Amino acid sequence: MEKPRELEAQEREKLIVAVDFGTTYSGIAFCHSNQKELRDIEVITSWSNNGVAPKVPTEIRYVDGKSPLWGAEASLTCERRGTANSAVIYNRFKLLLDPRSGTGLYNSADESSDDISTDDEIRLPDKKSAVSVSADYLKLLYQELMQKILRRRLPETLDITPIHFIFSVPAIWSHEAQSATKFAAKQAGFCSRSSDRLTLVSEPEAAALYVLKAMHEANFSRISTTAVPPLAEGDTFVVCDAGGGTVDLISYEVEDVKPAFRLVEAAVGTGAKCGSSYIDEAFLHLLRQKIGPTFDDSRVWSQKKIGRGSTLMKTFDSIKRSFGQTTNDVWYIELPVNVEDDEENGIIENELEFTAEDLKDLFDPVVDQVVGLIRNQVDSVQSCGKTVSAIFLVGGFGESHYLYQSVEKWANTQSPPLTVINPQDSWSAIMRGAVIYALNPAIRSRRLRQHYGFESSVAFDPAKHDIADSWMCPFGAGLRASGEVTWSGHMVNYNNRILIPRQLLTDL
Repeated sequence: MEKPRELEAQEREKLIVAVDFGTTYSGIAFCHSNQKELRDIEVITSWSNNGVAPKVPTEIRYVDGKSPLWGAEASLTCERRGTANSAVIYNRFKLLLDPRSGTGLYNSADESSDDISTDDEIRLPDKKSAVSVSADYLKLLYQELMQKILRRRLPETLDITPIHFIFSVPAIWSHEAQSATKFAAKQAGFCSRSSDRLTLVSEPEAAALYVLKAMHEANFSRISTTAVPPLAEGDTFVVCDAGGGTVDLISYEVEDVKPAFRLVEAAVGTGAKCGSSYIDEAFLHLLRQKIGPTFDDSRVWSQKKIGRGSTLMKTFDSIKRSFGQTTNDVWYIELPVNVEDDEENGIIENELEFTAEDLKDLFDPVVDQVVGLIRNQVDSVQSCGKTVSAIFLVGGFGESHYLYQSVEKWANTQSPPLTVINPQDSWSAIMRGAVIYALNPAIRSRRLRQHYGFESSVAFDPAKHDIADSWMCPFGAGLRASGEVTWSGHMVNYNNRILIPRQLLTDL
């Protein structure tokens, strides 16, 4: 007797789909559960309305009476500002899913800085929250995935093939932000089929898994100036995932190498909002300074002319990527609007002279924060009695040569010097690593991000407790000390549940 098609499909395989819902760009990678090698992981590069690219812009534009436009098509024939929703492109809204994250020393929203944007400048449509805008964007991404991409690849079996969706999230995000991400994804349609499920993984953890897999398959090292040392049992390394909106760090110790890599967290992950999009914001601020008040006229300086996807920003992005690699010390950017010559501000014949010093002024406030985060993470590892041997720099911003050189310069001041490695396919490392996470989780134990204190009464110990806090238990438990707090915050095995072994006694 033949098995039902549904049961046969579930026994045969399932689909692993990783969604990198990023601040500035988003992407998808997938493979079948019976495939285990990096070469088996397919990154989607062909999009119906977004051209050919490994990622699409995380942007959405609402058009009155029509379906929203998303990705690259959102930038077409629109205005930078306006009274109608259809005139506005919304981007970077992902950061508002957790407005409290990154408020520490290295948060780029520091009010003392005039050079870096704040979350207050991220716009949302009237009567819509960051969650609802995220859900709207993810719905369009989900429809593209299910109705067009996967339908073409699995025309006969898609409807009966279970899908395990893996969403990557910043390491610094709160539980509320993680829940908001899940809610937005499910509102968008992910897991709308009963056979599907959804899991979250931290972005630097996914990157770490990609790094290990790439090293294992000798598919590594794009611009490292030194040989890549193989990781051995006991080695500790730091992963810095530098993206468009956030920079996340995490560190791991190698517990086992064979038959497979097994890792334990060496220190609690950290991060902040200091990604490459803040350099773009600083560039627009610089333009405003050089051009003057007319730059604020949205009828002239429209989104089409200065927004992401515009010729101006594409030119700047090209300069930004090459900075630190070329010997150029001056660039000329053609302005999209006729501007009077102003030699003092470097504007001649409608071209803006842009020097290496100008670029340094834009990069350094952000890069210095990234280096500071790395330094603090290394210090955290060392405070646990471990030694960092390598730093892996991944993510879209991680491909910046200037950032790489700045991190390497700092790493060389350490004793002994630390190796800085930038793997191949750095921009898609999160997607690929998220797929690997679903196929073979390698993290054996993690450090708890939050600490919970339980106030209880314990057996009185004159060497530890104040006699004023003592009381005699009426139920025969002897002399007790009240007001003692037991803290939870230890290493935990990934598969273990947290138990509270002590019965809490109260003074009745």
